[in-house]
Amino acid sequence: MHAYQKPARAEPDNGTSVVTFTLLLTAPAVLAAAALRPRSRSAARGGRRG
Repeated sequence: MHAYQKPARAEPDNGTSVVTFTLLLTAPAVLAAAALRPRSRSAARGGRRG
């Protein structure tokens, strides 16, 4: 008799991996935070002209 048990399955039943699921959740939040963050004052005054 073996006491070893198989580890729980890492992937959900629908076939989406945990990594893919995590990226789908976090990527929109990161992009939204980057888009909505306040601009620096120097950029607002035109200090970044090229």
